[in-house]
Amino acid sequence: MRKSWAEYKREARKRERARHLALERALNASVFKEAFSEFCRENKRTGFGTHFLILGSRWWDFGQDDGIEPLDPSEIGEDDQAAAFNSLGKAELVLSLLEDVVETLAHDISDFKRSEIEARIEEVKKSGLTGPNSNAALDELELLKKMRHNLNKRVRRTLPSTRAAG
Repeated sequence: MRKSWAEYKREARKRERARHLALERALNASVFKEAFSEFCRENKRTGFGTHFLILGSRWWDFGQDDGIEPLDPSEIGEDDQAAAFNSLGKAELVLSLLEDVVETLAHDISDFKRSEIEARIEEVKKSGLTGPNSNAALDELELLKKMRHNLNKRVRRTLPSTRAAG
């Protein structure tokens, strides 16, 4: 049986995604030379350890109608502690903290990639944009600038609303 136009388009999109992911993996190996762990250590990135001190033990278990039990009670505000007295309040606090974790990690990764891209741009500029390899250097410089520009874009992930206040 003959494929429909939608099936052809679906396969083309799938091939394009696979090509894009392969290109991104290749760029990750050639552009980002420093390890992310070194970046975090040098720049004193604490990551999201304090968030997990607030979450505490058994933060993922909503089967019991108990509140949050932080590992370090001094890390959680009194308002948050009071709001997370039952499983619903606990779930809302966990959601809020995980959103903070995602945002923190995204900023750290973006800062790392931006610093590495800037370092590669400086390397290309120092190697010179004239001579026999000038076209390749200009192409690489253009690609690096495009990557830097893409890091400046904001990404919005939509989640269902959890606020039911009227």
